[in-house]
Amino acid sequence: MVSKQESARRFFEWAHGFAALRMAYFGLRLGLFEALRSAPAGLTAPELATTLGLDGRYVAAWAKAAYACELLSYDPSNERFRLAPHMADLLLDETDPYYMAGIPLSMAVESRQIDRLLENFRTGAGIAFAEYGPDIVETLEALSRAAYEVYLPAVLLPAVPGLRDRLSSGGKILELGCGAGVGLLSLARAFPGCTVTGVDPDETSIARARERIEQAGMADRVAAEVMRSEDLNIENVFDFVYIQTALHEMDDIVAALANARRALVEGGVLLITEVRGADRVEEATGPYQATLAHMDLFYEIPQSLAKGGIGVGFLNRQQVESLAIGAGFSEVRELDLPVPLYAAFYAVK
Repeated sequence: MVSKQESARRFFEWAHGFAALRMAYFGLRLGLFEALRSAPAGLTAPELATTLGLDGRYVAAWAKAAYACELLSYDPSNERFRLAPHMADLLLDETDPYYMAGIPLSMAVESRQIDRLLENFRTGAGIAFAEYGPDIVETLEALSRAAYEVYLPAVLLPAVPGLRDRLSSGGKILELGCGAGVGLLSLARAFPGCTVTGVDPDETSIARARERIEQAGMADRVAAEVMRSEDLNIENVFDFVYIQTALHEMDDIVAALANARRALVEGGVLLITEVRGADRVEEATGPYQATLAHMDLFYEIPQSLAKGGIGVGFLNRQQVESLAIGAGFSEVRELDLPVPLYAAFYAVK
């Protein structure tokens, strides 16, 4: 049994983590981490403030807190701060499979809604996606980037039976809930002979996706459109439809899946990924599950309720299978993957 003293000590551990995420957010938003990465010899707090044109008192307080939170290292002999080991990769390298910038970004964006959420406990109301502000688009992009850039091409696509062979000579791909378009480009690179289309109801996300497509020079075969998956009205066109951790956010999941099925050609493949949350309450333990549960409460459930969705947060295997079968797919199979963070399901029309 845990003692009262031990339980009290844990509050400081939790506060340490909370403070670290706040310091990480400031470091990202203000360019503090980037400035330190660009100075291999380190910078004093006054030098850091001067470099970025920031107030020295606030920068000194941030640096002290970031050091206490183990985000920075410090040399007392010359009073210089540097990024702590691996922090450049975790917070600044978008291609790193362990890229973590989405965590402090999401906590900051979600926490802005805390007073609104308190009231929602009493009313059962939701919070519309747009009310989280434009930062939510960047946040979701950061949270999903590693999954799109690393997990999708290296782990997920090779695991779907026959998919690579089918699309190696060309075909048409559709992503539902494509967000800011990171996945569209990842799919286009994985299958250079295919055309790729993405749809998402958020105009800000699609604008960002189109900009990214143009910058990549892929506008000839990659497109992004403002559209709800529930409004898709296409028949027998796509060889592959992909939904990455977006199914639970849709207004009418069964309608969206039915539209996906209709859009597939005969023998076409639907692939769904969801974050692997706890199926049962007793499994919701540890830092990872606590983070997911926090996201459910602050974002996934409120934004789903705001548009009449089911408001359950991340979907588990039983829910995905039931919804897909309700949409007309006869069988849904779960992929056996070596990555414990995600669950993946596929169905063939």
